[in-house]
Amino acid sequence: MINGASIRPSAPARAKRSTRWSSACPWPSTAVSSSRRWATGANARRRCAPAARSSGHVRGSGPAGPGPHAGVWREAGDGRLGYTCSMHADTSASAVLPPRLPSGLPWVGQGLEYRKDPLGFFLRYADRGAVVRTRFVGTPIYLLNSSEAIEHVLVKNFRNYPKDAFQKRALEAVVGQGLFTSHGDVWMRRRRMMQPAFHKNLLAAHGGVAVKAANQWLASRREGEAFDAYPEMMALTLDVVAGTLFGANLSAQARELGRAMEAVMLHAQFLFDTPIPLPAWVPTPGQRRFKAALRSLHAVVDEVVERRRRQGGPGDDLLGLLLEAQAEDGEPLTDAQLRDECLTLMIAGHETTAAALALSLWLLARHPEAEATLRRELATVLGGREPTVADLPSLPYCEQVVKESLRLYPPAWGMSRVAETDDRMDGVHVPAGTVVAWSQWALHRDARHFPEPEAFRPERWADGLERRIPRFAYCPFGGGPRLCIGAGSALMVIRLVLATVLQRFHFEAAPGPAPEVLPAITLRPKSGIPLTPRAV
Repeated sequence: MINGASIRPSAPARAKRSTRWSSACPWPSTAVSSSRRWATGANARRRCAPAARSSGHVRGSGPAGPGPHAGVWREAGDGRLGYTCSMHADTSASAVLPPRLPSGLPWVGQGLEYRKDPLGFFLRYADRGAVVRTRFVGTPIYLLNSSEAIEHVLVKNFRNYPKDAFQKRALEAVVGQGLFTSHGDVWMRRRRMMQPAFHKNLLAAHGGVAVKAANQWLASRREGEAFDAYPEMMALTLDVVAGTLFGANLSAQARELGRAMEAVMLHAQFLFDTPIPLPAWVPTPGQRRFKAALRSLHAVVDEVVERRRRQGGPGDDLLGLLLEAQAEDGEPLTDAQLRDECLTLMIAGHETTAAALALSLWLLARHPEAEATLRRELATVLGGREPTVADLPSLPYCEQVVKESLRLYPPAWGMSRVAETDDRMDGVHVPAGTVVAWSQWALHRDARHFPEPEAFRPERWADGLERRIPRFAYCPFGGGPRLCIGAGSALMVIRLVLATVLQRFHFEAAPGPAPEVLPAITLRPKSGIPLTPRAV
């Protein structure tokens, strides 16, 4: 599994026949399917294929001349022409396969090596080439080690690379048919519906929620009393997400919600890691725990939604926008869909932010000179007052600290997609059904872009580094049209919480190695992160 995407066997590519109703016919360079395209008007034949029409049918060679796109024109019965084209994999000299990794075990390939140590696996093969191929349990896998190849998948041809079936199965079990699991037009409609809730003007209005939550957390801290940073930040960020996205206060249910979220995320991880899990109706102890936890989460979200409806007035947060869409859109969200979207953002929005905050505090505790530099900046700009969103541009070192923390511990530690049709990427041929995968954990440790890649050096970002390196050399939240919708909100919250907390305390970390991290759906601490607060 790679960050909401699994390196799992994909269904074998099959020949498909589809009908497109359009006035033009864009042709892929390669494919493994048969398709029928319809066009109208005097230029229909010229736009869709070079063949000339005659009575009955016309056999042609496709838009690029003789080759793999030979097909047949047919009448549609209403004046339109259909061009049925049998397309095959491009076998020309230019359609080359990428270098291959050592074969590994028969059929299994590198699957066991990856499962034993996913982060180390990507690091070991990061310098083998821009694109390299292998197999996991019989499935063809391309590992992407270049920014250009990743940009092709996430931006230039992102519609051809959806999330695979294994990923959808695991995520749908938890968040249903939400933004994370949808694709194509359904995803586009949901994204457009939810995007206004993350507009910078609304984020500015919600900045105070993050500062208030940080102050409430500080009120429970005692100097010299050690705490585990990750669960504490989980509770803090849950307050922030509930307030900014839903206008609700869930502090009373924080512990219960934390346990429920942990249970459902463990179950999702199990589904990722198990090629053939038992059906959901089998009453195993794990299934019972998962269903009980999911019922708890549904009950909380349903209560929040019902309370908003009783209060009247949609509000300007995510829940308000979804309720407005439910009332006004031609295809309204059902109550279940509304709940799925709220649950999606509640789970994803606070877990990644909590991990980033906990690890940022640990990094600063282990690098007291960086923490001291940041506290000096806070003293100069804020002078002891609470930070606001308007202050953030005046806190460049705080931003550098957060960027460096996310470089070392990216929430989206790795990603994968599956090619729907044949494609070309970075000069190599990608057959349909191939899983393409990459790891931000490895990309962010490329010494060409980040000298001393394992060192925590916030100052490396001081001179516009992000503008000088390739676009996807640094991408802690993914990128392209499916960039994490809450990335801007998470960055705002992390900086505001750090700016609030570090004016009150500095932190000491226990001696020893760095915290172990778990490359699950997102990157998270595997064990505790004990910190001790000291008054400043």
